[in-house]
Amino acid sequence: MSAAIDVVREAGDSAAVPPCDSRFHYVPPWRAATLGALAERVLPPVADVAARCAAAARPDEPITAAETATLIAACAYVRLRGGGDGCTLAFGGLPPELAGHARSERMTVRAALECVGWFDANQRFLTGVHIAPDGPAGTRPFDGALYGPELARRYAPARQVTERFNDVLRGFAKDFLCSRRVLELGTGTGRLARNVAPFAGSYTGIEASRAMIDAGRRDGLDVRHGDMMAMPFATGSFDAVVEHESIDFCTEPLLAATEVERVLALGGRFYRVELETAPAAGIGRLQEGITARLADMSGGVFPYWTKGQRQRLHGWLLWRGFVHRRIELARWDETRTLRDWLQGLVNASYPSFSGIDERTALSVCAELAGAASLGDLDTRWPGRVGMTLHQYEFIDWCCPGHRPRPRT
Repeated sequence: MSAAIDVVREAGDSAAVPPCDSRFHYVPPWRAATLGALAERVLPPVADVAARCAAAARPDEPITAAETATLIAACAYVRLRGGGDGCTLAFGGLPPELAGHARSERMTVRAALECVGWFDANQRFLTGVHIAPDGPAGTRPFDGALYGPELARRYAPARQVTERFNDVLRGFAKDFLCSRRVLELGTGTGRLARNVAPFAGSYTGIEASRAMIDAGRRDGLDVRHGDMMAMPFATGSFDAVVEHESIDFCTEPLLAATEVERVLALGGRFYRVELETAPAAGIGRLQEGITARLADMSGGVFPYWTKGQRQRLHGWLLWRGFVHRRIELARWDETRTLRDWLQGLVNASYPSFSGIDERTALSVCAELAGAASLGDLDTRWPGRVGMTLHQYEFIDWCCPGHRPRPRT
């Protein structure tokens, strides 16, 4: 039997790291007028609404129309998104996950606290001020629309993996993470963490969905609720940061990357684990067709194909002076049912398809598979699976102006 980790190929990145560009520092150098308006006009009224909502007795109590308008305007103002050059960030736009609240003349206290939490996580990158209160006494904070209990229920069954997958992950942890302080981004229900945590010096996860955290904690995992774009950890507190198919779905991956840089100790490493599947000819085209149909039906707000995001993130990390190695950990042959090759599409467990019920998703998959002459969902097809590791080593900051600022 072959070893769990068989380094198939390893390569560094031959591209020269661009010179330091002072236009983009850890906290982007917004125009003074924009920062002044945020601090003086936008933040104080939101803090007032947050304080009143925190003291409210009932989470379903409506707030006033004026307070609703204040919160929606503030969230639209502070939204951070990527600029055209792939590095600079800019203001603008209401985040899709809050767009539903904008259609209400008067939000509930529960919805208002969700808006305040989102606003606070983003504005702290600019002001360093924390304003989000705890929820009303006796109430449980709610997940965003995309990451609620229903998605958590669907998630693990849709992403069943083989013991070979688990073996490779355990081998990776033994060889790369042993004795290190490890942080995982987007723990989900814990399929990566269960293999990694036993071999780390210490393990901590961060996850946006409380429902998924509950699932992971059944295995005794230390998972904190939080946003990877504004992590509640001290500067330099981890030796390794690991992520697997999570940063792609974050609102702004470059903000998550700045947080990775901040929480890593000098000499620390950021590991991006990618699972690559190559099923029989025709199944790839079927996946694209199903994805397009489900996205159209659900009004999905995230792209399913994320290679553009990954390239953008890779370029930014090189820009910041990280040293890159691409390591193919292992490749192996598998025969799976068509249902398993389609994985999360079968029960629409990707966040962007969260508005699709399972019966509808199954119907779409079966219909398009039949039209492509690939049989039903239980038909078995051969294919090849690989696991690739992208290692980014944090060697040094490119200039004193780019050193991450400590959290206050």
